[in-house]
Amino acid sequence: MIGMQPPQINEQLQRDVIGQEEPLRFVSVAIFKHLAGERFGNLMLIGNSGTGKTTIMRAMERYYGEHEEIAKYRIVVIMNANTFATDEGVIDTTRLFHRLEERARQILGDDADPDEFAAYMQHATVCLDEIDKVSGEIGGKPYVTGLNIQQALLTMIEGERIDYPITLLKNGQPVKHVLHIETGKMLFLCAGAFESLYKQVFDRVTAPTSRVKLPTETVLIDNEVKIREYFTLRHHFKQEDLFDYGMQPQFLARFDNSLILEDLNAGMLKRIFTEPDDCVFKASHNFFKKYGIDLQITDGAIERIAYKAAEARRIGARALKEVYGRIIKPFEFDPFSHDEVVKTADGHKLVIDEDVVSRSLRSPLAHA
Repeated sequence: MIGMQPPQINEQLQRDVIGQEEPLRFVSVAIFKHLAGERFGNLMLIGNSGTGKTTIMRAMERYYGEHEEIAKYRIVVIMNANTFATDEGVIDTTRLFHRLEERARQILGDDADPDEFAAYMQHATVCLDEIDKVSGEIGGKPYVTGLNIQQALLTMIEGERIDYPITLLKNGQPVKHVLHIETGKMLFLCAGAFESLYKQVFDRVTAPTSRVKLPTETVLIDNEVKIREYFTLRHHFKQEDLFDYGMQPQFLARFDNSLILEDLNAGMLKRIFTEPDDCVFKASHNFFKKYGIDLQITDGAIERIAYKAAEARRIGARALKEVYGRIIKPFEFDPFSHDEVVKTADGHKLVIDEDVVSRSLRSPLAHA
C-alpha cells in the first residue's frame, strides 16, 4: 500500500508551488497512480512562461527524494522535447535513456545491482518541456519532425519493452548487462507555453459571431481603480484547440488531462516573492549579508512590486525579477553610497519601502 493519498501528496507539493491549486490536485493524483502501478496518469501542462511548470516538476522530484519507501521512483529527468531530433531530423529516443542512466548512476553508483538499476530507470518521471515546439504544423505548413517526435513519444508513453545495454562494476571490474525496461511504468508530464494557442483561442473567443463575454477584473492603475476585461486560456480552452494547434489526437489520447496553469495574480506573486526557500527576496537578503547589511522590506513595498509584476501577465513570476531588479540593482552595485543604508549597532540596515519602490519604478536610473 502507498503511505500517502493524493491530499497528503498535494500538501507536500504546496511547499514548493504557490498557486495552481487545481493543477496540483491533478498532479497529486498522477503521482499516486504512478506509485500504485497504474498504467495511465500522464498529464499535459499548458501555461505561460513563469507560471510554474518547472517548479511543479522540481516539487515532484523533492517529494520522491524525501521518502525512502519510494526510492525507486526518485529519477526525475527534465528534457526539451526537441532534443529527440538530431540535426538531420532523425528521431533518437535513446537520448532519454542516456539521461535516465546518468541520473541512476548519480543515485545508485556505478556498482549497483543491474535489476535495481533497471527498476529505477523504468519507474522514472519524465518531464518533457516545450512540447508545443513539436507541433505537427508550423506556419500553416506540416512539420514532419514534430509529427515524428509525437509518434515516437506516443509509442513510449503507451508502453514498450526496451533492451538497454549498460556497463556496471562488479568487484571493481566492468561487466556488460542488458537491462529490460518497460516504458509503460514511467510517468510522463509534458509542458509548454503554447504561445500561438493563446492567439488561436483568443481569436475564436473574440470573433464577432462568438457572443462570448470576457470576464472583468478590478485593478489599480496609477492610483486609480479601473475595471478592465481580460482573457485567460483557462476559461475558454477546449481540447479540440490542441488538434487545431498541431498535436495528434492519438498522442493527446495518452494523457489523462490537459491542464491550464493559471496566470499569476498579485496575491500569488506576493507569496512567490517572499515565501519559497529559493525566492527572489531571500536570495537578495543573503546577498546583502555579504556586505554586513540586513535587508528588510515593508509589506507596502512587497505589494507594489507584486502589482507591478502582475501587469506582465504573460511572463508570470519572472516579472518579479525584472521589477525587483530595477529597484535593487543600484544598491547591489554600491550599497554604501545610498542614504537608505544606515548604520546600526550590529552593522548596517537597508529597508526597501514604498517610497524606494515608487522612485525606482518611475525612473530605473534614479539611484544610479
